Amino acid sequence: MFAAARISLSFMTKRERTIYIALVVSRALVGVLDVFGILLVGLVASLGVSQFGGGGASSMFGITLPELDGQGMLWLVVFTLGVFLIKAVVAITLSRVLTSFIARIEGRNANLLADHLLRGSLERAKRLSKAEFQYAITESTMWSFTGVLNNVASIVSETFLLLIVAVVFFVVDPIVAVFAIVYFAGIVIGMQAFIGRMLKRAGNDAAAGTVETTNAVSDTLDTFREISVLAKQDLFLSRLHTSRMRLAHSGSTLQFLGGMPRYVVETALILGVVVFVGQQLLTGQLATGLATLGIFLAGAVRIIGSILPLQTAVAALKINVERAQLAQGLLGEARDARAVASALPVVDTPVLEPSTPLSVVITNADYSYAGDDHTTLGGISLEIPAGQYAAVIGPSGAGKTTLVDVILGLITPQSGTVQIGGIEPNLLRTVAPGAVSYVPQKPGLVSGTIAENIALGVPADEIDRDLLLKAVDAAYLGEFISSLPNGLETSVGKQADALSGGQIQRIGLARALYVQPRLLILDEATSGLDAGSEAFIGETLKKLHGSVTVIVIAHRLSTVQHADVVHVVEAGSIVAFGDFPTVKKTVPMVAEYVKLMSFDEEPPA
Repeated sequence: MFAAARISLSFMTKRERTIYIALVVSRALVGVLDVFGILLVGLVASLGVSQFGGGGASSMFGITLPELDGQGMLWLVVFTLGVFLIKAVVAITLSRVLTSFIARIEGRNANLLADHLLRGSLERAKRLSKAEFQYAITESTMWSFTGVLNNVASIVSETFLLLIVAVVFFVVDPIVAVFAIVYFAGIVIGMQAFIGRMLKRAGNDAAAGTVETTNAVSDTLDTFREISVLAKQDLFLSRLHTSRMRLAHSGSTLQFLGGMPRYVVETALILGVVVFVGQQLLTGQLATGLATLGIFLAGAVRIIGSILPLQTAVAALKINVERAQLAQGLLGEARDARAVASALPVVDTPVLEPSTPLSVVITNADYSYAGDDHTTLGGISLEIPAGQYAAVIGPSGAGKTTLVDVILGLITPQSGTVQIGGIEPNLLRTVAPGAVSYVPQKPGLVSGTIAENIALGVPADEIDRDLLLKAVDAAYLGEFISSLPNGLETSVGKQADALSGGQIQRIGLARALYVQPRLLILDEATSGLDAGSEAFIGETLKKLHGSVTVIVIAHRLSTVQHADVVHVVEAGSIVAFGDFPTVKKTVPMVAEYVKLMSFDEEPPA
């Protein structure tokens, strides 16, 4: 259980660990004020009997106490209350400082985790579902720090208080102290034995239920049209019901187990007090041992005040350890990745010629997805000169999209090299962001206006309006934008359902053109366009010819007829290349495509 705390501490700097330990120790030492207050309660009880009970001089721990008048007793009571008040203020202040300190560390590590996932390879990101991705950055990171370290601090401080109260009990009355310690220890151990495994199982179910529920909702929304048309809602609703019920049951179990210790401990305190007072009465020590009684009663109340948060902290820690595993594992990966990166030799930053198209050279690249024995790309080599309009075609599953991901630097081949303008793709993104642009089959939309979606990642007040309008015109979005009441400032959130697939793809193309790329890659980017829009996009690509290197991945051969060169990919290798008429004549697969689509023998002039 405490291993999770060590892992969380390992993600802190040495200075942060020192501060955390100092805060935890300070919070624990506040318990000394509690003990001082308990002793003062015993003193007040003993002096009170002497002052108002007519019992003569009183003593405490064998020391004869001086007599106090009424005013003196009043000041002693006020002082006692002041000790408890000061203790409360100091404890609350330290608790606030500690929680704020941990929250800052949590936020920083959540950002590091997001940076690790978003700046890493596509394969790393694809290991997680959307729900796991979201859970790792939000909830799991919170449990890793706030959920683990705050509870560890509570366990340390409350345990220390229990220990020093036990020491006081031993000093006052060793025999009664032994019985009291055994009694309360038995309660704590018994509760842990009863609910420990239940808490761990409920914590696992809560984490899994959260991810499963988010996945179920996401899948349902992503396929809403399909499942509605096919009347397949039952399966998705069943999945949602199962995962949501799992989450609900785990939540109810955690709620029940979290509240149960209160009733057990309160009942145990009442029984203990009754037994203790009864023992004092039977032995005739009640009148003479009021100081002892006061100390034990005040101490017992404080013990209960510690056992409840201690029990709660232990229970929460057991739950949060399970919830924290995903984020802690990913943070460990991120730390290792940073260590590897820092150990790499510093390379000179390459310099690109300004405003020139970029060449693409791939040499003997091999790539297989993790856990897949199948070779997706096998020794593939490709050379596309700067300014060329190149097309890549092939059957589904041939490796075209994987080839694009390799060129983009989203995945790294296990062997071979990839160079864009003579620079490795990942390094190119650093030295010349925006030099390479990409239009996927289904461009994503983000919250915000159409302008913010086109100028993706640029703050609204920093968008270059001239570049924005040029991109809109180049993607033939002008007529559509003009039809909107707020034009480019129309919120995508309100219009998302009203956008056609072709309009979304043209927004994606405008997004790619906004950054003035020197290499433009389109992956089936015209597949959702009508013939007229596709022709307009074709005109845009013609205008880019020579000034921008263009790579088009396509099934629709009309998109590639005007390409300078067509590369045919099959089974992860390039089996042929040449201009369109050449590959049509020499590659049976292409000839069959042409026949099926009733293309003319020669492209139009």
